[in-house]
Amino acid sequence: MKIERHHVRVFSIIVVWLIFATLLSYLLALILKVNFPLVSSIFLFPVALIPFPCNLSGLFVIGFGLLLNAYANYTLLFVGKIGLRDREPFHTPSTLVVDGPYRFSRNPIYLSVLIMIFGLAIILSSLLLIIILAVVYGIFQFSLIRWEERRLEEAFGIDYLEYKKHVRRWL
Repeated sequence: MKIERHHVRVFSIIVVWLIFATLLSYLLALILKVNFPLVSSIFLFPVALIPFPCNLSGLFVIGFGLLLNAYANYTLLFVGKIGLRDREPFHTPSTLVVDGPYRFSRNPIYLSVLIMIFGLAIILSSLLLIIILAVVYGIFQFSLIRWEERRLEEAFGIDYLEYKKHVRRWL
C-alpha cells in the first residue's frame, strides 16, 4: 500500500514538472520568436476569446504568481529557517511556517503555479491551457496536498490542526 502511494506521489510530481517544463519551453520559444504555427495551432487550441492588447494582461497575472512564489519561498527559507534538506519532497520538515503568505494560504507555492498557468492561458488565449490548469489543480488538490497535510499532521500534531482551522487551503 505504501509503495503504491509513493508511486502516485512520484508520478504526480513528474506530471506537474513535465507540464510546467512544456509551458515554459513554449513561452521561451515565443520570446525567442521561434515560429512553428502547426505545432502551436495543434498544441494551444487558440480560441481568440481575448483580443491582442487585452491578452497582455496575462503578464501581470504571471508577474503576481512569480512574486507570490518568491515571497513564499523567501518565507520558508529565511523567515521560517527551513533548510534545503527540509524542502526535499519526501523529507519531513522540522519547522511549521505560518508567517508571510502562509498566514492566508496553506499552499501559496501551489497557488502561485496555478496563477502563472492561468496568466499564460490569458496571454496565449488557449483553451488547452485552461484544461491543463484544471488537471494540475486536480493533482495538487487530490494527491500532493493531501499527502503533505497528512505528513504535517504527523510531524506537528495539534499545532498543524490549529493552523488548518484558521487558514484555508487555497485562499
